[in-house]
Formats: sequence, structure tokens, C-alpha cells
Amino acid sequence: MQKVFRHTLLAERQAARKAAKRHGKNVKIFLKSNNEQKVYAGRYQATLLKRERLNRREDWDLGPIKPRRDVGDAKGKYGATDGAYMKGLPVLRSDKDAILEPFGGSVKHLPLRRGDRVVLLSGHDKGKIGMIKTIDLTRLQVTIDGLNRVEVEVPKAMRQAEDPDQRPVQVYEKPIAITDVRLVVPMPNDEGVMRDAIIRKLEIKRIFDRDTRQNVYLRAVAGTGQNIPYPKDPNPRVRPPVEDKASDTLRIDVENKTYIPTLLRPPMPRSVIDELRNKYSVFRTRHDPEYIASKEAEEKEKEEKKKSIKLMKTPLNIANRAERRLRRKIGKKQVLSPTILEKIGRIMAAKKDLVLKEHAEKVGQSLLA
Repeated sequence: MQKVFRHTLLAERQAARKAAKRHGKNVKIFLKSNNEQKVYAGRYQATLLKRERLNRREDWDLGPIKPRRDVGDAKGKYGATDGAYMKGLPVLRSDKDAILEPFGGSVKHLPLRRGDRVVLLSGHDKGKIGMIKTIDLTRLQVTIDGLNRVEVEVPKAMRQAEDPDQRPVQVYEKPIAITDVRLVVPMPNDEGVMRDAIIRKLEIKRIFDRDTRQNVYLRAVAGTGQNIPYPKDPNPRVRPPVEDKASDTLRIDVENKTYIPTLLRPPMPRSVIDELRNKYSVFRTRHDPEYIASKEAEEKEKEEKKKSIKLMKTPLNIANRAERRLRRKIGKKQVLSPTILEKIGRIMAAKKDLVLKEHAEKVGQSLLA
């Protein structure tokens, strides 16, 4: 079974590596696409600014005889914004918490809701108060009802036939960054008069509700801890009324307990568990007793096979074993006595002198020749 567990562990590690690689690839694709959109938008804005500077200079130089520019294709659409640049670019997940620092630094528990009153800090409607219409958590933008309105060019292909407004230029609320708005709530001043107050920074408080056994997230003014209630959704989702039909199960039958579990048998047959999960999945860690017994029998058979192989001996194995046994019996090599070593040295010296003498004779003969 150790081999099966090792196989499962290797499969889990391989799946984790693939998931990490896939995630890295998706992040690179997103960054590349986002960068391309930024470059394209920057070039488009630079082109518009350059063209408008030239037009302004030309209008200044020509004076009363300046040309009309709302003619031709631009007739009725001159000065309108392209609808493709109404919304901003998606914000990276790693940058969202830093951007939302004035609002508690959390995207999951953003302390802004539809229906909140906020004040604009930038744009041509700076200082005006409006109600949040929509919130875009991908781009960290909000749409204010009736504020930051711009004229948008609507192509003919985008106009619906049933829409009575068929103008090429229509007015829409342009989304604005969340960092350019601040929450406005009525609070009593020093004299006790209720006045609109701009909340510079919000914080999120987590409270455990004992009744529902869930965490409740509240918003409060940073530094004071004063809670700010959430507004009611102006457009709540209303469930359509449910109509009872003849095929519906009666409530008394639904609430009737027809199954009482016991400790003597499992709550469902094993075959149902195999249908719910992949029985032959490589990530499976809990196995049936029959499967474990078969694997243990296979391992036992392999061990017995290894033992039987060790018992099988060839003539060469027998000879090698006998030779090793003899070497162990002889033990270490015996050290030669000084007398024998002296005799061996004399013989080696005599042979050396004889070899040198023969070499000298050969050299002399070669010189005489």
C-alpha cells in the first residue's frame, strides 16, 4: 500500500505544480492584455489632445473665419466621448487593498452599498452629492445617479430598434473611481443640529452574531467607532410568487421523517458513494478493505518471490561463495620475515645490474658501428 500512497502523493504534487503554472500563465496573459489596453488608451488620448491643440491654435489664428468642425461624419457627434472609453481598466487584485485603504482596505467587505450618498472629489461635478447607482468591484468604480454625465457617441449598430431614442449622441453617467468619492451621512454638530458630514475614512468591524451563528460586518467612522447603518437597497430583488401545483409535494410529506439513521449500518450503500465520486481516481486516499487486502497480498507475493530467487543457486554462485568462504578462513596476508625480504632485495639488485650491463653493451656496439 505504500506504493499506492506514494503514487497519490506524487499525483497531488503534480496537480499543484500544474495549477501554479496555470495560474502564473493566466496572470501573465492578464498583465499583457491590461498593458496593451493601457498603451492603446494612452495613444488614443494623446491623439485627441494633439488634434484639439492644433484645432484650438487654428481657431485662434483664423478668428471669425475659423472652420466648422461639426460637419460630415462628425455632424451631430462632434465633442462626444467614445463609448469604448467610458469605463476604466481592471485593477489588479494585489493593488485593490492599497487603493481601498480609505474604505477599510477590503474588497470583499466594501463599506459602500447601492443607495449610499457620496460626494465627488473630482470632475466637473466636484463637490456635488449624489446616490450610488452601481458598484464595479473589478475596476473599483462607482456610478452616481445624475452626476458626472457625459455625452457618448452611440453607433448605429448599438441602437435598438424598439428604443424611441435614436439620437447618435446620448447622455450617460460616467463611472468614477471609488477613491474620488467619500461617504456622506447626516450627523449632529456641536449645537445638536443634523448636518451632512463627509467621512474621510471608514473602518470595518466584525461582530459575531450569536443568534445566526455568523460573522456580521459593520462599517464605522475610523477613530470614533461610531457605526453607520447601511442603506436599504433602492432596487431590491423580489422573488416572484410561487404557485402551488398538483405535482408539488405536500409540506406534511416533506417534514415527515422517513429515515432514522442507526450505528449498525451506513447511511447509504457503498455503491452510491462510488457513483458520487470517482472510484478509480488517482487522488483517492481511502480505499475499500478488499482493495487493501489485494494490495497486501500482492506485496507479500513479491516478497516471497524475492526470497525464492535468493534460494536459487547456479554453479558459478556456489563457486564464488566457496572462494569467499576460503578467503575469510585464510584471513589477512602474512607479513614476510626480514630474512626473506633481504633475499628478495638481493635478487632484484642482481637483476638490475645485469640489465644495466646488457644495455651498456648494446649502446657501445651501436657507437662502434
